[in-house]
Amino acid sequence: MPSTGSTVLITIHTTVKDGKRKEVHKMEASGRLFQRGHILVLRFTEPREEGQERTTDQTIKLSDGQMLVQRKGAISMNQRFIPGTETEGTYHSLYGPLAMRTSTSEVTYDWDEIAGEGDIHLRYGLVMQGASTGSYHMHVEIKEV
Repeated sequence: MPSTGSTVLITIHTTVKDGKRKEVHKMEASGRLFQRGHILVLRFTEPREEGQERTTDQTIKLSDGQMLVQRKGAISMNQRFIPGTETEGTYHSLYGPLAMRTSTSEVTYDWDEIAGEGDIHLRYGLVMQGASTGSYHMHVEIKEV
């Protein structure tokens, strides 16, 4: 992969389970994938949601079995996901800041250099403002253009 990165198509499937309730969300975007030593960086702009005036830029960094998600724009967030560890962060939206705490159970990343595609799996439990919002499975599909 060149140091300038590769243009990629990104599809993110997020499944949220909270008791008997289950929600599935899908988001597609194009972005850039960079490899810096043992660090993988994925950057893209999230599609605007209804009512949003600003976009949100997202950066995902993977290194040493950990994942960092940074979002800036309409939504701002900086959260680290470390398997077996509880981490804290803040989620900023139109409604103000919300304290968040995650308990991560899985962070995996696979890349097929020949096919130019790969995926990321992230599983975690989320507590916002002291209340559990459920368990999350985020599956990110990445394909070079």
